[in-house]
Amino acid sequence: MNPSNNVGDQKGTKISIIQALRINGPVARIELTKLTGLSRATVSLAIAELIESHLVQETETRPSTGGRPAILLELTPHANIVIGADYSNQNWTVGAFDLPGNVVQEMGIPVTSNSPELVVKALTDRLGDFIAKLPTRPMELIGLGLPGLVDVNRGIIKSASDLGWAEVDISMIVQEQFGWPSAVLNRHRARGLAECRFGAGKDFAEVIYIGVGTGIAAGLFNHRQLLFGAVGGAGELGHITIDPDGPLCPCGNNGCLQQLASGPAMEQAFRMLLRAGGRSDIYPDNRHDLQLINAEMICAGANKGDELCVKVVDQAAGFLGIAMATMVNIMNPGVIILGGAIPLSCKRYVATATQVMHRRAMSPLTANVTVKTAAYHEIGGAMGAANFALDLHMSYSLFKK
Repeated sequence: MNPSNNVGDQKGTKISIIQALRINGPVARIELTKLTGLSRATVSLAIAELIESHLVQETETRPSTGGRPAILLELTPHANIVIGADYSNQNWTVGAFDLPGNVVQEMGIPVTSNSPELVVKALTDRLGDFIAKLPTRPMELIGLGLPGLVDVNRGIIKSASDLGWAEVDISMIVQEQFGWPSAVLNRHRARGLAECRFGAGKDFAEVIYIGVGTGIAAGLFNHRQLLFGAVGGAGELGHITIDPDGPLCPCGNNGCLQQLASGPAMEQAFRMLLRAGGRSDIYPDNRHDLQLINAEMICAGANKGDELCVKVVDQAAGFLGIAMATMVNIMNPGVIILGGAIPLSCKRYVATATQVMHRRAMSPLTANVTVKTAAYHEIGGAMGAANFALDLHMSYSLFKK
């Protein structure tokens, strides 16, 4: 951390406290000494200055176990704002967030081009108006959640087959077009970060987030911190081999999870069953184009008990359950959060995957694993990306005091 960026906090004490409150939410003073490694006197002095600067405030009192009740501290709502954006299905979801995780403002931006420069330009062209409507000037920093394998250290998309992108320096493009530093990570890991800190995983330290839509990817969190590996690839769950003799994946491997458990995999399985003589209420006769069947329709049919839809959903969810069991045995999480279009629209998919996970993982490890669906939908990616930008670029000079 550059001392020149931390005037008023030369030893990084205040930043340590702010980071602890960002990652863990409201905590008592004594807990801050454990989380930061700072002495009680140092924490007490720094907290007094942060309260005076309106960066931190006292909040509710925690019930006492015998002695004085502990007063909790939290980051002051709306005092500072950071911007994040999530790109998915040719649309930017942009959000402005305060440090406790409240959504201050949001908007959607449709994109008509597939060129990296024009995709970013669609965002940066609208950012000025977006910022002008905010109640306070945001930090000059932006986080981006994007598809594909992202080198988070350099802000480069190594590959995004859905977009046809390879070795795209998104951070440089943003810097050239808007002049702000940025942080870039996979959109599913961004959504996972929002769930870990503010959503379905906020009460857990060890979290696995799995996003299931047109593809599958995971975010792995240890002590509420994202594990991103050497180049940001930790969590490429969609490309683990489930069936060595399974369908060919665009990555070149056979039997990848996303070829068996994602939305497109469900659509293909449904069409194959129809061609083999299967019947379904969502496809009443053969005069309709099979290509019009989509995963959303299959999920809706499964929710209503349509037998063919249920068969397809159970098969796909079973494959995901095998992968979840593997992750439980490796990571021993407290919670697995399922997000993305498929889990959020199909309760049976979640229930089946959970049942298979319990059946296949070590029972002592699954006994205490909670499976939840994501609390946030599209805005979660922007929220997580904004927080990741702060994780990478935090400095005391960013804050309004």
